[in-house]
Amino acid sequence: MPKMLRYLFSISLLITCTIAFSQETEEANSLEKPSFDPGIAIGINVGTFIVPFFEPERLGLEATGRIQFNNKWFAVGELGYENVSFDKDSYDYDSNGSFLRLGVDYNIFRVEEIGNNDNIILGFRYGFGVTDYKSNRYTINDDYWGDYEGTVGSGTSTAHWGEFVFGLRSEIFKNFYMGWSVRARALFYINNTQQLEPYAIPGYGKRDNSTNVSFTYNLEYYLPLRKKK
Repeated sequence: MPKMLRYLFSISLLITCTIAFSQETEEANSLEKPSFDPGIAIGINVGTFIVPFFEPERLGLEATGRIQFNNKWFAVGELGYENVSFDKDSYDYDSNGSFLRLGVDYNIFRVEEIGNNDNIILGFRYGFGVTDYKSNRYTINDDYWGDYEGTVGSGTSTAHWGEFVFGLRSEIFKNFYMGWSVRARALFYINNTQQLEPYAIPGYGKRDNSTNVSFTYNLEYYLPLRKKK
């Protein structure tokens, strides 16, 4: 009889340990693979409202959208508009243009906490911009022949570029995100219909630079495509 009791006790202990280990494994797996709901985020780059304080000649607007496929990958689109207008002693300049950037972001942040939706982003964008520009007045000073004044009619410029992205994105309220990014841009190609080149390329920056570095500050709202169970 004592042997039977010891045998039953051993079996009970083994079953208890097995159940406990199974529960711990399930909890660990839930931490390693947090639940995820695919969705779409729409937002705005509020940095465009700050630019005019430092460069009064520039005025623009930029909207963003992203599709989140899983915890790591995002498809991103950015669309915007920019006007540049100024008047200097020797010439004036006015332009209106728009741009589109498409690309992907990859989240390198390892999520170990359920409900943590923060991201550390590495990404790439392909950018395309088009702008119409003109100069209603320019003056060429010449002491010998005398000053010459003229105008440059409306022209159109198209440009293509690429950019690498590094940024942070954090959920500050339920489905409401705030984030910033640093962009390193390289101009691939530009085409002008006038001899005068544009002062700036919408979505890229000043034309006289073959490379550019810029900063974005986004506010986004996330729309889950399915409800959590």
